[in-house]
Amino acid sequence: MPPFKRRVLPLFVLVVAIMTASGCTHMMRTGITIAHPALENMETSLFREGNLELAREGLPGTIMLLNGMLETSPDDMLLLTMAVKAYVGLGMMIEDESPNRATALYARGTEFGIRALKHNRCFRKALENGERISEAVRCIKSEKYLPALVWTLASMGANVLLNVDDPMIAIDLGNVRAMASQAVSIDSDYFYGFANLFVGVANSMLPPAFGGDREKAKKAFDAISKMNDGKFLLSKVYYARFYVTDSNEARQIWQSVADAPDRLIPEIELINQIAKAKARHYLKRKGSL
Repeated sequence: MPPFKRRVLPLFVLVVAIMTASGCTHMMRTGITIAHPALENMETSLFREGNLELAREGLPGTIMLLNGMLETSPDDMLLLTMAVKAYVGLGMMIEDESPNRATALYARGTEFGIRALKHNRCFRKALENGERISEAVRCIKSEKYLPALVWTLASMGANVLLNVDDPMIAIDLGNVRAMASQAVSIDSDYFYGFANLFVGVANSMLPPAFGGDREKAKKAFDAISKMNDGKFLLSKVYYARFYVTDSNEARQIWQSVADAPDRLIPEIELINQIAKAKARHYLKRKGSL
């Protein structure tokens, strides 16, 4: 049995045992809350995983586990946020070969993320009153909601980048830009400056007439690079694809990512491995991206 599955299976057994022994819904939810530290350890282990195939095999089981637990505890903010991460991770691993499946995963992940953000009463009321996400997100000002905000924008943002030819995607791109800006205003350093990546991408893609700003995009990409000494490889991949206009320069950046050593940032090795796989994929493609 692969190591990742060996880690997930005992956790699944533990959760089932707790839920079975608890009996009633309230006690079952209490049992899930007790299991939170174990779930967070599982997530930490997943982010450290350097074998993409292993992670891709294990993530569907993780998603099923989280979905099952959310049936019992549908408002558990930690579970909702972890579900977004799982859907985004799996989507990014398969999007280049199965874009339709990845699109469905991102849509599902975004649903969970919005549910998590609705824990914020102001955000929830704004949506109920018909405001767009780009407007409602101004309500999110506390670090309490930052993980849900960043990973929801990652899910929505990944879907935008995968479906750039869809004319209707412009609305979501505006939402991503607003969410990323709000996340940066709360804590620009959260998760290695991840939100800066989407500030850079959105401002690169949007024309000036619709709020795009290449200067802001460059500053955002530079910020995440400086923060991580250039070791957050996914930022380099997207910088080359969406900001750089010279194809030779873009290919040089992708080649540097593909050739980068492993374990640059051990805590997010999985994300860097995804970036390296994407760089190799783009290098194989001919013509303009």
